[in-house]
Amino acid sequence: MKRLVIRGSKDAYFEDISIPTCPKDGVVAKSLFTAVSTGTEVRVYRWLPVDDNGEYSHPKLKFTGKPLTNGYCMVGEIIEVGSEVQDFDIGDVVYMGEPHQEYGSSRVENIFKIPTGVSSEEAAFMNVLHVAQGAIRDGNPSPGENVLILGLGVIGLSAVAFSNAFGFNTIAMDLNDKRVDIAREMGAGLAISPSTEGYAEKIKDFFNGKEPDLVIEAASSWRAIKTGLDLVRPGGTIIVVATHTDKPDFDPVGHPYLSKKLTIKTSYGPELPGSRWDKEKSRDFTFDLLRNKKINIKPMITDTISWNQIPDIYDRLDREEPGIAGVLVKW
Repeated sequence: MKRLVIRGSKDAYFEDISIPTCPKDGVVAKSLFTAVSTGTEVRVYRWLPVDDNGEYSHPKLKFTGKPLTNGYCMVGEIIEVGSEVQDFDIGDVVYMGEPHQEYGSSRVENIFKIPTGVSSEEAAFMNVLHVAQGAIRDGNPSPGENVLILGLGVIGLSAVAFSNAFGFNTIAMDLNDKRVDIAREMGAGLAISPSTEGYAEKIKDFFNGKEPDLVIEAASSWRAIKTGLDLVRPGGTIIVVATHTDKPDFDPVGHPYLSKKLTIKTSYGPELPGSRWDKEKSRDFTFDLLRNKKINIKPMITDTISWNQIPDIYDRLDREEPGIAGVLVKW
């Protein structure tokens, strides 16, 4: 089967490997769709670490000098079921956190069926939606509060959809005009570029003279964090949901931010298993929102490509080609 690997900086390649074996407590599925988690995958494509020492490609995964798989969003059709599995059958369409490859194998505790009323194309973005929903919940906004989302990649755009569905006053901001248009289509009350003259006053006007209560930073940029610190109200909250590879050129806890009594918090997906909003409950809630048309992520999917075009889409994303947001891969 074909599997995408990254062999070094901007070197994406398809290798031929055997179809994985089926575990007794798991399944093998043939990939139908994978989704590109654009921020994470392009960072790996660029061979950029997440730590200062350059040891880790992901928070819990070290560079080994060997090629890296990329991606973690797969929807596939089950072709083999393990001897100990009871609740899944051949032909079931399931989600699994597998990379870009032709077949995936997983224990059943790590997969779930796609319910009626939710398309496989939408379901391919479930991990992305998990992260966005978790960011909103970590900010703990109250009904009627003002939410500003900075950075409109797939995480930021998904956060726009959730914020709108939850009934918050929502503003979305990005330098990419196409993504600004998509955010507007996905429910942002105001979608604006920071290059717009007087954007801070326009934000305040939309919030009826008030400042944002909550800022979601999904831009992977310290410049965006500074913008959020400048715009958020005194006592407000900044949620950082993006992985950063740049360094700040300002003091985020010095003047004038110290006196604003701000909360700066990181977010990394749903709560731990057994918590009020763990991955299972967040997943079921997201499916309900999709099925009942309370969130619409289809405008976010700007590109649908064949599997052999993944290296090309990485190159286009690396060059920051305008107009690309969500990328769906057909197998």
